[in-house]
Amino acid sequence: MAEIKLYGYSTSPYVRKIGCCLHYKKLPFEFVPVNPVDSKEISFTKQSQVPVLQIGDEWSTDSTPLAIWLDELYPEHPLFGDSKADRDKILELDSWVTNNLILGIFRTIYETEITAKFRHSAWRLAAIVSSQTPLSDEVRSAWPDLLKMAPFIQHMMADIDVSETLSEMQSRIALELIEHLGGGPFMGGLKQPSLVDFSVFPQLVFSYMVGIEQNLMGALAPALNNWINEVKAYLPKNPLLVPDYMIVNSLP
Repeated sequence: MAEIKLYGYSTSPYVRKIGCCLHYKKLPFEFVPVNPVDSKEISFTKQSQVPVLQIGDEWSTDSTPLAIWLDELYPEHPLFGDSKADRDKILELDSWVTNNLILGIFRTIYETEITAKFRHSAWRLAAIVSSQTPLSDEVRSAWPDLLKMAPFIQHMMADIDVSETLSEMQSRIALELIEHLGGGPFMGGLKQPSLVDFSVFPQLVFSYMVGIEQNLMGALAPALNNWINEVKAYLPKNPLLVPDYMIVNSLP
């Protein structure tokens, strides 16, 4: 089997998504953390986007196309179901995750005031990044402000629908997420995990597992709690690409 390397930041939703796909497919891979200040680890690509997936001598970017590539090369444990109808549904739901759930995460960062709680969360993220690619004290201290000014977040916010407030967006996403379960056991009402489950799962459990939040997002909704238990059975105890010693809360 060709050597597989996943390059990126463990704090990136898109990188965590591909990490979970690789775990689900039971493919051995090396995670190569990328320094967000100096991305020399991916200099061979002559670009700065993550995740980067390298299989043998080939590499590519962009999480959903990477999942398609993985299924083409390694069809066992498919990420796109067993039929064209499944595939179409999965791609539609994955697009919803990108344009709503993940966008909502970045909008929260962008619009939340820099309070003590925000600084605590940002510094925890900086500690996770620094545990894998050491950052200077100055950079770690400035992380709350650097997050706010991150060019990719600024770019994403340029097209946001400001007629919907952040709180309205968050409430809508929570309701739609449960609707997209479709009765379960997996997203879309599918009987086996798919790309959509791995697009959502690491985002819901990340803040809890690394100690940013004290409560597991979705645990109070029985349908989501059942879904979390179903998905985690297909993944390692720590599926987040962060060092084990940075995990504060294990999943119940």
